Amino acid sequence: MTETWRFKDEWLIRGLAGVKGADEAFIAKARAEKNPYISHALVDAGIVTGEQLGKVVELTFKVKYLPLAPENADRFGLKLITEKTCRKYNIIPVGVSEEEIRLAMADPLNFDAQSDVEAVTARRVTPFFSMPLAVDSCLEQLFSSDKLIYDLLNNIETADEVQLLGGEVPADEEGSVTAPVVTLVNSIISQAYRKHSSDIHIEHEEKGSHVRIRVDGVLKNIMTIPRHIATGPLVSRIKIMADLDVSNHMRPQDGRAKLRIGSAEVGLRVSTLPTSYGEKVVMRILDQRAAEVPFEKLGFAPEVSRVMEACLAAPQGMILVTGPTGSGKTTTLYSVLNKTRSEKTNIVTVEDPIEYKLAGINQVQVNEKQGLTFAAVLRSVLRQDPDVIMVGEIRDRETADIAFQAAMTGHLVFSTLHTNDVISTIGRLTDMGLDRFKISPALLAITAQRLVRRLCPVCAERVPESEIDRTLTDAMGGFGFEKAVYRGPGCKNCEGSGYAGRTSLVEILQVTPRIKDLINSGASAAELTKAALDEKNLRTLTQDALWHLSKGHTDLTEISPYLTLEKKTAAGQSAPRPAAPAPAPSSGKLRVMIVDDDAMIRLLLKKFIEVAGFQVIEAVDGEAAITAIAAGTPPDLLVTDINMPRLGGMELVKGIRETLGLLDLPIIMLTTEASDKSQELAFELGADDYIIKPFKGPLVIARINAAMRRAGKLK
Repeated sequence: MTETWRFKDEWLIRGLAGVKGADEAFIAKARAEKNPYISHALVDAGIVTGEQLGKVVELTFKVKYLPLAPENADRFGLKLITEKTCRKYNIIPVGVSEEEIRLAMADPLNFDAQSDVEAVTARRVTPFFSMPLAVDSCLEQLFSSDKLIYDLLNNIETADEVQLLGGEVPADEEGSVTAPVVTLVNSIISQAYRKHSSDIHIEHEEKGSHVRIRVDGVLKNIMTIPRHIATGPLVSRIKIMADLDVSNHMRPQDGRAKLRIGSAEVGLRVSTLPTSYGEKVVMRILDQRAAEVPFEKLGFAPEVSRVMEACLAAPQGMILVTGPTGSGKTTTLYSVLNKTRSEKTNIVTVEDPIEYKLAGINQVQVNEKQGLTFAAVLRSVLRQDPDVIMVGEIRDRETADIAFQAAMTGHLVFSTLHTNDVISTIGRLTDMGLDRFKISPALLAITAQRLVRRLCPVCAERVPESEIDRTLTDAMGGFGFEKAVYRGPGCKNCEGSGYAGRTSLVEILQVTPRIKDLINSGASAAELTKAALDEKNLRTLTQDALWHLSKGHTDLTEISPYLTLEKKTAAGQSAPRPAAPAPAPSSGKLRVMIVDDDAMIRLLLKKFIEVAGFQVIEAVDGEAAITAIAAGTPPDLLVTDINMPRLGGMELVKGIRETLGLLDLPIIMLTTEASDKSQELAFELGADDYIIKPFKGPLVIARINAAMRRAGKLK
């Protein structure tokens, strides 16, 4: 028995009884031809027009007809309803108000669709009938890659012009890469450069992809992109720029690109890595400005600068800069090289890779595949009559042996090593197999450095003495520093973070004759430390950190990992103001933060929300809220007013989205606008929904539940 063909709009059959020409014979013929829609079969046959069919639907099913075009779609509605839901039910939101959402539907009698939309929007659905192919066409246009990219670009600040130097790839070689994708990549890079980012990360998850940038050593989200765009044309464009194999997605690749952003030339080091959801991409931004930092601008304490300058004046010897990856060693070395550069000096560097081009300095790139190892290049460099040599990194005994030999034979040598502190550097060198009789005569100084965030100069404030632990002030007094501690509560200048830029903490050991003797005799690390402290030739990380703290350069939160005190304390750090809520103990409930300067509004909202089973946190304004969120665990949802003192709703949402990188935190905006302006404003600010004041308790809870469902926190 042959199964009867069913139209996708089978529901419409019941309304065709009075339509001339739409008889059983025509319907049977349409079934035999396997037309997907009876509505379009009728229109194509000239039996009715779309408008006439719409009138039939209106009379029979009491649902109005809406001629549909992409411009009819409601932008805020498309934010409330996912692409998956729209495609599943063939629906397009065409209007949103405080209590209603209007849907253009291919099947306006699909009550499952209406129920699902009501659940995720907390609004009553008003259905309209639109021709199914019109709905299909709108879906394709609204959710096409180019359309989605243009929508993303609308939410990005105007970017500087980005030009790929070295020639563009011909269009026919770019495959699926279109002009909007090129613009999106350029915008991401430009935005990262403007924010002084060091790295851009593009990472993929099951539900989407995230763009994160590292600013002042901290990663933060700046954008969420549909995964099919990020793993496809976006990654392809980046690989084309870096001259990588676009067709190979199964192995890691590394490449480089050179760009002009505005008037500045910037290098881009690109690395790709296959992951379970697509190729992760990391782009290191090589900003030439980092190589041109004057020595005086490094932020070193006067004692550190004096030791470094004394060593730079020596005719020969070795200066080692140590520390973990990302601690600013390269910037320090380039700054030192710029300080020693002159017409009378021949400077040669051996690097892997060459991060920045330095005028007047001969730079050599290591290439181990071609036999150009650090050791091999260093041997050749010694025949080039150098005065100053910079070795990018000492990785093995052979390189160490040649470098230290050069430091004892009339050359000033700089290099880096991965160690935790200056004293352990001696042990690291001996572990490599380097003889102690070579280490001691060559060494001039060893530094170990870390980078910490610098307090924002606009909002930095002194912490009251009553809030500072005495152990800390005693330690500061013991070193002769002012007993002052500072913090950054956050402001518009620092986008609520309290920080702007970074500075170096430096431990430095000047190698004196007594230290040289102890190294030769095989003294232990403890003996070397004691001798250096007795001679006052060792400035520890703790000492340097406390100096920076007393000067207001940074706060206790940043330096705490590098303090060695009898009693480590967290007092005096950037604690929240009294108005900011302290993180509450977890109760297992979903947490909702209410931000409003009106105590009565907070009280009413808290009552409704707690009765609904949520845990409530309060904040009196945006500044208190962002401080609390930055200091503790983010809430599961935020309800905020727009107009507040100190930091309003607009700045709060911007700080949460851009500074803290919480792109997925559901935000509901409180507004007094009873018009379409409410939804437009909420949408532009980056909120997920809005509630008009005065509000009703059940509506508030419905909106919160709906937002939690959209975020996947509730079923």
